[in-house]
Amino acid sequence: MVETSPAVGAIRAVIAELAANPDPTGRARAVGAVLDAVPQLQSELRSVRQAAVVEMRSTQSLAEVAAELGISVPRVSQIASGVSRTTKK
Repeated sequence: MVETSPAVGAIRAVIAELAANPDPTGRARAVGAVLDAVPQLQSELRSVRQAAVVEMRSTQSLAEVAAELGISVPRVSQIASGVSRTTKK
C-alpha cells in the first residue's frame, strides 16, 4: 500500500537532500548510514502503526478499522497483535 502522503514526501525530501551532496564519498557514506538504519527505522514505524491501530480498536470494530485504513480485517488483527509481513523480533 504505497500512497503519497506528507510523511512519504518528507522521506523523499531527505533522499533528494542526500542525492544532492556534491561529494560522492560523503554522499555514499551518508546513504550507507541511512541504509544501515532502515531495519531499526522500520521497527519503530511498525510500533507507531501498531499503537495507532490499537488505539483505533478501542473505539471501532476490526471491520471499521479495516475500512478506514483500506486493508483487510485479518491484516488489522495482525498489526494490532504486532505481526508484520517481515516480523524481525
